[in-house]
This record gives sequence, C-alpha cells and structure tokens, in this order.
Amino acid sequence: MIKFFRKIRQNLLSEGKTGKYFKYAIGEIILVVIGILIALYLNNLNQQNTIQKQQENHLMLVKREMTSNINSLSAETAELTRIINATRDMLNVINSEVLLNDLTESNISTLLATNVSSDLFIQYENGALNQIIYSGGLKDIENDSIRGILASWEGKINVVRLQEEQVNNVIEKIKNLMNKSGDIRIIIEDLGLSKQFELDLSTTRGSNKNLIKLKEFENLLYELFLSGTALQEPTYSNFENEMHSLNELINQELSKK
Repeated sequence: MIKFFRKIRQNLLSEGKTGKYFKYAIGEIILVVIGILIALYLNNLNQQNTIQKQQENHLMLVKREMTSNINSLSAETAELTRIINATRDMLNVINSEVLLNDLTESNISTLLATNVSSDLFIQYENGALNQIIYSGGLKDIENDSIRGILASWEGKINVVRLQEEQVNNVIEKIKNLMNKSGDIRIIIEDLGLSKQFELDLSTTRGSNKNLIKLKEFENLLYELFLSGTALQEPTYSNFENEMHSLNELINQELSKK
C-alpha cells in the first residue's frame, strides 16, 4: 500500500502536476491521521472491555466471599446466642437460693461447659478482597459506593475482631478460675466424655457448687454476658447487615452489565 501511494506521488511529480501532488499529499496525511485515530479508538475500546471484565470478575469474587462469610457469621451468632442464654441461666440460678439448692451437679456441668465450650471467631474469608486491594484493583470498580465500602472494609473487620477478643478473654478467665477452684473431672463425667476418652469414673464425687457461689465467678459471668450481648447486638448484627447491603449493591451493579 505504501509503495502504491509513493508511485502515485512520483507520477504526479514527473508529470509536473505540483498542485495535484500537494493536494494528494495532504489527503494522504489526513488518511493516516484518520487511521491513527481509528486505531486509538479501537485500542481504547479494547482496554475498556478488559477493565469491564476485570471489574465484573472482582465483584463476583467479593460477592462469593461475602456470601460465605454471611453463612459463617450465622453459625457463630448461633454459638454466641447459646453462650449468652447459658450465662443468663447461670446468673439467674446463683442469684436465687431456691434455684441454687435445687440445681443438680449435672445441670451445673452442662451450664459450665456451655459457657466455655468454644471461642468465638468468625471463619472469615478475605483472600479475594485483599488481592483486589493490594493489586490496585479497586481502581477498576466504577461504582463509587462499592469502591468506598471495599476500601474501608478492613476497618469493619478489625472492629468485629476486637469485640470477639474481649469476649474470648472473659471466657479464658472463666476457664482459669474453673481450673483453680473447680472440678473439671465432674464436668467431663457428667457430659459422658469419660467413656469416650476411656477414663475411669471417680470413686468419690465432688461438686462445683462452691465454684459458682464465688463472687469472682459471678462477676466474670456478668462480664461475659455484657460483652457477649454487645458482640451479638450491634456488632455481629451490623456486620451481617453490611455484608448483605454490599452484596445487594454488587447485584445491582452486575445487572447493568
């Protein structure tokens, strides 16, 4: 093609048609410029399509993680509710002489085990979100609301983790007091774990009633109850609502594509 245009210019010059030569040269320049503009436009269009696909991929990955995290939070909320209810029952018992006297050792073991059976910790997935943030992928998110929420998400997680840590610290204090002033073997036997672990039953039965009568134990129960209810409402509740809201925004954004 270049040789073809060059041959035309040479013919015009050899024939002495200078005016036509310049007109042709100008036309050729215009064609080149138009070609460059078209190439730039196509390249820009291709880049936009690439960014669009990257954005859709980022949003779908985040949505998938958030859905999984909502399920994990639901399970952890159920566990927290169980601990709060057991703590409330224990507080009501030790504040009533009648209920305390009627409480069996088996009931005490069940309540104690419920209070300290597990730590609270959401199995939270954030691999995709971290990759998006640290790779600079946030700039590919066109929606300002979604981009802003994702940029501040780590702070939300830190709030939840801090609240969980406060509850777990109280649970650890209760465990330490049980080890110091309680009888762990009774709890194991009452829960039917001795047979599972092939442990012989004790020949003499002790009691954990003295443990639950301790003021230190009661104070720790109140601390667990208050920190647990604060974690449940508003921390866990707000966090779940925020994840649902983020997924809804993502659904709306993906529906536009």
